[in-house]
Amino acid sequence: MPGPEAPVTGFLVEPLFDPLARYELGVDELMLLTVERAKALHAKGLVGSEAWCGGSRETRFPDLVRTLGWVSAFDISLVSTIGNQQLAGSALLSHGSPAQVAAYRDEIDRMERVYAFAVTEIGRGTNLLSIGTEVHYRHEDRSLRVMTPSDDAAKYWIGNSLFSATHAMLLARLVVDGADEGHHWFRVPLRPTEGALPFPGVRIRRADPKGGIAGNQTGMIHFDQYRIPPDALLSAWAHIDDSGRYVSEIARRGRYLRCLETFSQERIFPVTGAAGVLRRCAAITLRYSTHRETFGSTLLSYQHYRERLMPVVAGALALHHLTEHLIEEWTSRYAAEPVTRNRQTLYGLTSGAKAHASWAANAALVVLRELCGGHGFHSHNEIVTARVDGEINTTFGGDNTVLCYESVRVAAKNTRMDDASPTVPAVTEDGLRSCGHGIDLLEALAERLLRRWRTSQRGALCRPQVDARCAALLLRRWTDRSRGAVDDTVRQLYAVTCLLGLADHLLAEGLLDGAGIRGLMAQRGALSDRCAGRHTEVLDLLDVPAALLDVPLAHADYVRRTVTAARDSDRVRPT
Repeated sequence: MPGPEAPVTGFLVEPLFDPLARYELGVDELMLLTVERAKALHAKGLVGSEAWCGGSRETRFPDLVRTLGWVSAFDISLVSTIGNQQLAGSALLSHGSPAQVAAYRDEIDRMERVYAFAVTEIGRGTNLLSIGTEVHYRHEDRSLRVMTPSDDAAKYWIGNSLFSATHAMLLARLVVDGADEGHHWFRVPLRPTEGALPFPGVRIRRADPKGGIAGNQTGMIHFDQYRIPPDALLSAWAHIDDSGRYVSEIARRGRYLRCLETFSQERIFPVTGAAGVLRRCAAITLRYSTHRETFGSTLLSYQHYRERLMPVVAGALALHHLTEHLIEEWTSRYAAEPVTRNRQTLYGLTSGAKAHASWAANAALVVLRELCGGHGFHSHNEIVTARVDGEINTTFGGDNTVLCYESVRVAAKNTRMDDASPTVPAVTEDGLRSCGHGIDLLEALAERLLRRWRTSQRGALCRPQVDARCAALLLRRWTDRSRGAVDDTVRQLYAVTCLLGLADHLLAEGLLDGAGIRGLMAQRGALSDRCAGRHTEVLDLLDVPAALLDVPLAHADYVRRTVTAARDSDRVRPT
């Protein structure tokens, strides 16, 4: 397969990536297998922190984002494992001195050593400002001592840490001569080799059982006066001099904001992951609907089925365009606008997109599972697995509720509001034909909700504001890059569905009335029919690699495949 997806079809057919392994191995074996898979992808150069914006291979950033989307579609546990390694690399590149970067960049980028990303604490979660872990400097022996002062400061949900990570990138407060100098990053050894016991002073316990992503090994870490060398402090912008004095040209508040630089780029990957997962599961369901018959007709021939399925398919392609929009924004603006403050535009855009995409994907996967009936509940068809594993993305990389607030706050700070709201055509019974492609309407709604938020600070306005803004952005890109008549139809279906999803807010703002809602509903039905009638072309638009469609439901002989995969019971039921 040509293009950026070609490497995916290459590695997914290798024995190491047998998709059924997750259902046949014990949890601990699966965790270790996931690390080996992550190492293989790093060794192939398909992933790695040097391909992030700002790295030595940043020209590969678009390919990295797209590849990780398909890796997510294969196994979200694997992306989480890779993400922890790459976040450690991002912390090194962003906060390490030239000597530290030179010493450690290759072992992280190639995953020659496994790293954990030790940030989240059990009692604080997303509230990184109040982080409790402390690192105390002792000048008498020029050492740093890592301390977990209380149980609520234990590092929790720390990926890769349970068995494999030999080092952690740790976010903690630095204390020098009794003075709390605020947030800093540290490279902290955890164990001598993979699989070995932790060093004395480090205690790692299980954070299991989790609700999903069983293959991602997570631990809870306590530090007890754990001694580390002074060069464990990443020292690009702060250091301790020979006299034991703390030195930094950045004010204390600025140090905290500087430490957050690492998180903005991370939030792109749940977006591309949501797009990849949804494209895969939508393609599986659409294929199934064309050969599954009930009462003598295929599922897709029923109106009520089409009107549930096709809007979800349109939403999958919408998230693809949102991902591509983020790629374009980061590659064009990162160098000009380095994300060194959490109020900058890229931070707000990516935070909102992450929340929008993960919420949209999770809701859509519920529909797809139901549309496949009982077969959708069988793990070998991957939809229910993706649904369970995808739940984590609403809190992974930042809680969605917080990120929506942050996105709106940044937009309010960086948007100049004229006295008059923009005028847009009203939606009539003709539906979108009376208001272009719906973009102007969505932009007007986003602007009015932003105005209301600035005056009221009402939290309930944040999510619809972010949803309207993301939909407008991706629709503008989609419109400019249409791939033909069928793509136009799918895009229109997404726009109509999106407007109906925001109908209560459009009504409240006077942008929609009862006649408009009727028009949109009629248009959604007609567009769903047109998309279903061209389902082969729609599948081509989804463009899912063949290796990700090797599940029973995606094939006409799904019954034979399901029976063949079933195993005879080798147990006698106890009496």
